[in-house]
Amino acid sequence: MAKRVSIINFKGGVGKTTLAFHLGTGLARHPHKKRVLLIDMDHQSSLSVLCLGTDGWRNAINSKRTVDEVFRSFVGQEARPDSKIIINNPMFEKLKKYLLSMKKTDYLRGAYLGMDLVPASLSLDDVEIELTASHHGNAIQSEWNKRTLICRWIEENSIDERYDYIIFDCPPATKIVSQNAIAASHGYLIPVVPEAVMERGTPHLHQMVRTGIDDRLKALALMKEANPRPMHVPDTRLVGVVVTRIQTAPNAHSGYTDDHTQHLRSLKVHWKEKLLQPYIRQGTGLSSALSEGIPAYDLGHTQNIGRRGIHRQFEELTEGIKQRMDEL
Repeated sequence: MAKRVSIINFKGGVGKTTLAFHLGTGLARHPHKKRVLLIDMDHQSSLSVLCLGTDGWRNAINSKRTVDEVFRSFVGQEARPDSKIIINNPMFEKLKKYLLSMKKTDYLRGAYLGMDLVPASLSLDDVEIELTASHHGNAIQSEWNKRTLICRWIEENSIDERYDYIIFDCPPATKIVSQNAIAASHGYLIPVVPEAVMERGTPHLHQMVRTGIDDRLKALALMKEANPRPMHVPDTRLVGVVVTRIQTAPNAHSGYTDDHTQHLRSLKVHWKEKLLQPYIRQGTGLSSALSEGIPAYDLGHTQNIGRRGIHRQFEELTEGIKQRMDEL
């Protein structure tokens, strides 16, 4: 059975997609070589474009191979999609072409052949609105069914048996699409930038997942009108809080800017062992890697990634997250 994890924060710009991308590719590459399914739940589709490139993403949309189809099956009474919406090995050819052009074939490990993707499209935001307004059957049945559509898709297509890990990249909101991810997840990760808004907002999000999503779903599940959903996880556990985009200051005692040091201290006090290390540093190298759709792992030969050890940070972080996910 796959360990299923959501990456969520209701604030944008905190590195959710960057974390999902590197966690997925990190688990799929050497030495782990795990079977990983990434599911893009964000209408902005950043993870989809990272993995497929713009042309590949558009092709997926045109062929109706997106997660949108799972939700459209409720909105429009269309047939529920099968596993054909999964795009197999979306990274390998693009990465191969890039590294061949850079004459860096020694960095090509064939590592991502175990990682698949269910992309999203921009219209997922419209589908979310329609989903909220759509009702089928009595109220309890309808609310339960629309929040467990992903659970049902996993069940009906035996998706859980095909992978070691399923990772949901959630939108910056806790609406029905995100609730579907949480309903199917054993755990969740919260990426944060050490700033005042995150210091306040992260505990609120943690509370919202527990009471606003999990408790509500458990109450619905107890109603006789709710169809049993084996993939529904009643208590989704916090895997950890991941610090991203922390700004360095080489001459500072902490190594980080005063503002980030202050808020990092508060995060440590509140989250204790749930605050994961290493912290992912802000830098142009990572931005450049993402613009190419290439994981930092394969850019250890570059100055902005290799010299700064960004690829090593993600390797260590992935190992730590994997250990925690395996305990769920």
